[in-house]
Amino acid sequence: MKVDRDQFMDQGYLILRNVIPADKLEAMRASCETILERQKVNWARERGPGDPPGGEYEKARQPRVFMGSLGLVDEETANVVEDFWVADETLGVASQLLCNPEPNVTEMMMMCSPVRDWPGGTGWHRDIHPVDMAPLDALTADVVENGPRYTQWNVPMYDDNVLWVVPGSHRRRNTEQENDELLKDPKKPVTGGVPVELNAGDGVVYSNFLIHTGSNYTTKKRRTLHGGHAIYGAYPERGFADSLAPWARERFETFADRGERMKDVTDRTLRAVINRDADGYRAGLEALQPGAGPHGKTVLTIYLSKTALQMRALKDPEFAAPSRFWAARAEPITLNWGPDFADRFTTEESVTLWGRFEGLDAILQDDTEMFEPAFQSGPMHYYFNELPDGADTESFIASWAGG
Repeated sequence: MKVDRDQFMDQGYLILRNVIPADKLEAMRASCETILERQKVNWARERGPGDPPGGEYEKARQPRVFMGSLGLVDEETANVVEDFWVADETLGVASQLLCNPEPNVTEMMMMCSPVRDWPGGTGWHRDIHPVDMAPLDALTADVVENGPRYTQWNVPMYDDNVLWVVPGSHRRRNTEQENDELLKDPKKPVTGGVPVELNAGDGVVYSNFLIHTGSNYTTKKRRTLHGGHAIYGAYPERGFADSLAPWARERFETFADRGERMKDVTDRTLRAVINRDADGYRAGLEALQPGAGPHGKTVLTIYLSKTALQMRALKDPEFAAPSRFWAARAEPITLNWGPDFADRFTTEESVTLWGRFEGLDAILQDDTEMFEPAFQSGPMHYYFNELPDGADTESFIASWAGG
């Protein structure tokens, strides 16, 4: 499937018709129902004290099924993975849009209708949190310069107009008008927002930096595949892969191999910092994202600073990290490989590494707490928008290379 990358770069999303062909749609619907019924059993079993009998299914405003969970995908339901997540057409679209033409599956989810209406949905937001990412100005400059590292999908099994987006907002800061409207009520319509009208089997692929919202969650039947493809990462749970056709299983094995290679490259790049090896560090950035321009390398450097921060916090529970909500989980999209990766480094190495990155982390913060509507974060000291002077890659290298 050939897509218009220029339009994607300009608007931040593309609507693609018949991503799931009509002759496969009924089988996909049946598998989605089977998967949901299996997950309902899990939710009921995992319910907490005081929860309704259905547990999370009856509580959530948008029940989400994580399809990699044990027992959901087997030979009967493998078509959900094979006919969408690793299909030639889907991977082909991602390879055209991403900055690297080797996409990996990240998360495979299904968003479902709740048992009661939830007016207002999620509220308008960007999938950005400054504590473990980079300021918006750096992220948008990187996207314009190099293209995205991650693309997100919604593909409904039934007609769906829940998603709304603000076209082009992935490349800029919030406007004053948007901030005024978001501060008054983040669940009301925003000027410039448009609905993404999808027929059953259509899809939208979009930048997670867009201002977007799940507008209203109602009891109208919804079974919408959701997740993404990225240049980093391997799908964290692969027990289901044994149920897939050999060609599809091989693709997940390829994703896993790429993920391990990128972990090794991340390891070498961080050790270059420990060893004050400026050329080795630059070579590491090039290996992480071949051909990335200076804005792309700056974002990679900031991501690596977050990795060093996470590692320091994991090694020393008494270390005063600015936030721990992300410290125990992996997010490969941002080079955060999680606790297992941290085990590659000794406590002493983590201290040395953080000593190199600590100055950059300080530059990315202000003495006064800040807040920007639509970000997935409350007030914090990290800059939401501004990339301060001295936060670029070459300034970072200069701070330790000659010391």
